[in-house]
Amino acid sequence: MLQSSSSDFLDAWRRVVARAWSDPHFKDELLRQPDQVLARAGIECPAGARFVIVENDPTQLHLVLPAAPVEEAELQEASGAAVPHYHVPCW
Repeated sequence: MLQSSSSDFLDAWRRVVARAWSDPHFKDELLRQPDQVLARAGIECPAGARFVIVENDPTQLHLVLPAAPVEEAELQEASGAAVPHYHVPCW
């Protein structure tokens, strides 16, 4: 099931990240089978979608390019410099 709020999602995701940092076998499984591992943590994808997990390292950081808006209102909002904010932790 999809998390009921962004707070619930972030709490679940933080637990997954902490475990991946401390358990190499869990991390390997998360990178190989993200949908299954995240579902067990209470984070499921919407129907027809899938998760892709990549790992940053000191020399390679990944950014997500959001899907292009399809509705006229979304296009107008995007053209007005309303760019979604994403926190990119660099540690």
